[in-house]
Amino acid sequence: MRLRQHLGRLALLLPAIAGGTAIAAPRGEATATATEAAPPKAASLPSAPSGRARSTLDPSLERAAERLLRGAKPVQGAIVALDPRTGRLLAFRALTAGGSSLDVLTQARLPAASLFKVVTTTALFESTSLGLQDRICINGGVHGIERRHLEPARGPGRECGPFAWALGHSKNAVFAQLATRLLTRDDLLSTAERLGFNDKLPLDDGAQFAELGKLSVPYNDLDFARAAAGFQDSSLSPVGAAYLMTLIARGGAPVALRLHDTPDDPTETSEPPAPLVFSARTARLLTRMLEVTVETGTSRRAFTAPDGKRYLPSIRVAGKTGTLRPGNGEDTMTSWFVGFAPSRSPEIVVSVMLVNGHTYRRKANQLARDLLRTYFRAHGHAQSVTDPFDEVPSDALAAAGPR
Repeated sequence: MRLRQHLGRLALLLPAIAGGTAIAAPRGEATATATEAAPPKAASLPSAPSGRARSTLDPSLERAAERLLRGAKPVQGAIVALDPRTGRLLAFRALTAGGSSLDVLTQARLPAASLFKVVTTTALFESTSLGLQDRICINGGVHGIERRHLEPARGPGRECGPFAWALGHSKNAVFAQLATRLLTRDDLLSTAERLGFNDKLPLDDGAQFAELGKLSVPYNDLDFARAAAGFQDSSLSPVGAAYLMTLIARGGAPVALRLHDTPDDPTETSEPPAPLVFSARTARLLTRMLEVTVETGTSRRAFTAPDGKRYLPSIRVAGKTGTLRPGNGEDTMTSWFVGFAPSRSPEIVVSVMLVNGHTYRRKANQLARDLLRTYFRAHGHAQSVTDPFDEVPSDALAAAGPR
């Protein structure tokens, strides 16, 4: 029975994400022409042999994700949204400059950048007694990690503050210093692999597989510190980044991800809940740190309207940004935002990845913000949350640069 279900789901999944249509870039656009191949709207999905399976995708979120990606015009990009309570995927879209867009969504080919700080923070909470109010002193480290950043900063120019703000403000030197002082290579690697790095992430009970992420932990202390801060040796897929946030949103409890729903077979018995990947305490502390990102940190500006009001009033968002240029001199920049909302009672997880050229229009946190606005307008907040498609974007950027 399970084999027949898996074969039926595989037959559904592959046609749903294999087709593609070309999208022409505007005349004079500097970035590469993108092609789209994403799951079609739920109404157009083929039926299962039994006629019982149906797509989990939300047509309104799918349309919004497609529109946001086309408006951003990245070299390539992806948006994933899911319900952390059930593991049901709600949006699953990609734009590419060639090749399979399914790979863009499911393969860990792009640098994790500062998203990897979430893994390092998890290792610190799981392996040490570090707390949110522990005071850390640093000096520099905004654009890279040098040997001097491995020790607590002293003297003029140092910046001191509680660990609570380090993730939301993406303080590279904090993570380099704490990883060097408090973690072993095995601590970081074992934590990452518990989260799903270097392994397969099943979709639809194994009808398809994705990669969450890849990690190679260096032995050299300086390279180890750089890896812990997200500068090297780690990669993520958009769906893997979404799953990482889902684990936090669920208090450390894993959940199976689904692109299709099939009624339960009455002959099969339900399996007991899987053990927690990390403690509920760790999930709670991570959530508090991720809230800083939107409140005062690297995404405060993106989530605040020009008049100073919040785009999502009364809805608290937890999230993490990541931005990194390749080390090979290529003139592109990877931009990430992953997060969930409402942060204390999560309904939706969103993951946005953009690879932008030298000239670009939007960053990942702006697209994530507007997808969240679309979702919450349809879920009881239409009076307080404005429609992102009723306004002309005022946050377009002219040229790429480190952020």
